[in-house]
Amino acid sequence: MSLLLTAWLLGCAADAPPTDSTSVGLGPLLVELGSGEWEWEPLDDGGEVPVIQGPQGGFHLLGSVRVSGIEGGSPDNLADPLNPTTTFSVWRDGENLAPASRFIQGLDPAPTDAHPYRHQMVGRFVIMSIESDDELDGVELELTVAVHDVNGTTTEASLQLTAYPHPLNH
Repeated sequence: MSLLLTAWLLGCAADAPPTDSTSVGLGPLLVELGSGEWEWEPLDDGGEVPVIQGPQGGFHLLGSVRVSGIEGGSPDNLADPLNPTTTFSVWRDGENLAPASRFIQGLDPAPTDAHPYRHQMVGRFVIMSIESDDELDGVELELTVAVHDVNGTTTEASLQLTAYPHPLNH
């Protein structure tokens, strides 16, 4: 009897649908790292990125991300338990210059021209712990992003970029 029950349970498990992001309607797992203050701006590996001085005197980069295969949560409700965690990092010589650039909030729907990406987050301040934009003038950095959703799915991207002071700083 137990042999028959075991065979039946194994047969049921084989018929169970897969649980990857595509099977639950979230699409394939994809990610793209970009920039932009109000609208998406692509970044190219090996490209340049401005270091921006904020109104309170600190310095930041603008980080944006497009994803699919991730539960996007609700961009209109910061308390939505389905909201993913998006973490940007800026690495120089093994040190993360932006240790506090973590956002727990819903992602906006991506525009139709962003296909196959389903969600995006645009224009987040990736605040860096530096004293002056001169510290990063011409310096190669690694900008990374990791998006982790409530289903335990994580997707990551990174780009090598050369920093320069934004022309409106000071």
